[in-house]
Amino acid sequence: IFRAEQGFDIVANFSAHKHVRSEKDKYSVQALLENNVLKARKLLDLLSEYPPRHFFCVSTDKAANPVNIMGASKKIMEEMIMAYSARFKISTARFANVAFSNGSLLAGFIDRLMKRQPLSSPNDVKRYFVSPEESGQICMLACILGQNREIFFPKLGAEQMMTFSSIADRFLHSLGYEVKQCASEEEARRFAAEMPVDSKVYPVYYFTSDTTGEKGFEEFYVKGEKINPERFGSLGVIEDLEARRMEELDTFLERLQAVLNDQKTEKEDIVRTMKEFIPNFEHIEKGKNLDQKM
Repeated sequence: IFRAEQGFDIVANFSAHKHVRSEKDKYSVQALLENNVLKARKLLDLLSEYPPRHFFCVSTDKAANPVNIMGASKKIMEEMIMAYSARFKISTARFANVAFSNGSLLAGFIDRLMKRQPLSSPNDVKRYFVSPEESGQICMLACILGQNREIFFPKLGAEQMMTFSSIADRFLHSLGYEVKQCASEEEARRFAAEMPVDSKVYPVYYFTSDTTGEKGFEEFYVKGEKINPERFGSLGVIEDLEARRMEELDTFLERLQAVLNDQKTEKEDIVRTMKEFIPNFEHIEKGKNLDQKM
């Protein structure tokens, strides 16, 4: 279709593995990198045949000082698309967690409530949240108003970060439930199994985060990036991002592909390779993943 139409004026890529749980094993990591990096590179090469007036590719707040593979993959994506900025105009957006999006912990609250299962979440991890509508607006504005080599982000203060446990409490209260805090997963499961059908007391289990790749707080930009907080009322812009040399990008992606093709490759080998390209990638490996939690 692309070649038949000889390209398009504006191209926006929203395809992404966007959850931290996507790094639970080396197979999940490979699928994540194939989608967020390698297939995105193929799209960029295709666009080079008929350059658009503007290309947009969605990023994440987790690309700023990444501590998990998903965030680091999107930081690589940012660096990669900027390498093409001499061929066509490019912008992206780092936005917060999309509240109740598919696969998110908050969407899991709804699923668990429908099944009469306890709610469970960390009580020490703070996150920024935007609504699905707001996330679409941020991307649209970055795509339409963004200049070359820019990253848009929502202007949110530290006081707007929320813990997952506080959201769980408010979610249950909004539905008329009283929260029953349990000291363990076992206690929460037992309470759920024994509670009456019409119970207005609902069990929750909150815990200190102990899973791989969880950052205690979120940030949208890092030291050294040129920030313009005045251009828009509700959005900040990272301007004049440096573009990596294409030769440097080619060398890294060839190395990454070779590591992924090696049957003996383990997760730590992939992390080591990614660190070669993203030196500030501080992977937090704890030997546990979100899928192992209640």
